[in-house]
Amino acid sequence: MAERRVTVIIPTNRGGAYLDAAVASVRSQTRPAHEILLVDDGSPEPGLADVAARLGLRYLRQQASGLSVARNTGVAGAEGEWIAFLDDDDVWHPERLEEQLRALDAAGDVVAVSTGGWYMDAEGEPFGTGWGAPPATSARFIAYEAVPPRITTLLIRRSEYLAVGGCRRAMEPAEDNDLIQRLLQRGEFASVDRQLVGYRRHTGNITQRSLAGREASRIVIDDLLRDARRRQDEEVVALLRRHRRTARRISASGNTGELIAAVRAGESGYALQLALWGLRHVPLHSVAAVVRRWRSREASGR
Repeated sequence: MAERRVTVIIPTNRGGAYLDAAVASVRSQTRPAHEILLVDDGSPEPGLADVAARLGLRYLRQQASGLSVARNTGVAGAEGEWIAFLDDDDVWHPERLEEQLRALDAAGDVVAVSTGGWYMDAEGEPFGTGWGAPPATSARFIAYEAVPPRITTLLIRRSEYLAVGGCRRAMEPAEDNDLIQRLLQRGEFASVDRQLVGYRRHTGNITQRSLAGREASRIVIDDLLRDARRRQDEEVVALLRRHRRTARRISASGNTGELIAAVRAGESGYALQLALWGLRHVPLHSVAAVVRRWRSREASGR
């Protein structure tokens, strides 16, 4: 296996109750990381320098600027040629890096390597079925014919991250999807179809409102399309149009489900926001989503 240096970047503004476990999961890797870099995104004074020292981490501190800037700060200061992001409440399987570096040896000149993952609760107990990482071409990922990988699972070539300009703050909270789409336009991704990243769900990170995410994702695809048209890259334009069609259908279904839940909960203000968003951005798909739900209800006799 070729020698490759990996920098693990933990952006945080809190440290949190799970940080020790997150760091321990990196320390227990069968293929050690070159360094672990804690990026303190403006946590309350005096900051997290003492936490980083206790855990033996490199430490960078910035004014509170958000997740995108914190990631970019980490990549700019990284010593490794490959980077991986770790949220301060997630964990890694001990073989994550070894498996991804082995995949790199087999794949050759790729932009990144993805894995699957599992969900766990606040106590670290797994639940649900998690997700996989079946191999697919970049074209299929861009077109949304295969579900694109998640940033928490990626091992990314640092030079490629810098080449696309890193995460864009203006695209939050879909900045990770935006980054991945731009990386996919740079080349192929390898994959390890094993669940090697544990994503923790707890009261501190569960987002109840999905409208902001849907709107951000819509803006991302429209922006990527404009850029591809400006470059006159007709292949990418065609792929992103297919992506947008699929995304609109999925967004309409999710928006309709959330709208119904808001109405039932008596949240008239939020229900109105959802209804207006659906009518403005995905009107035909929203009607189709309502019809599908009605037919499903009729079929079930409820």
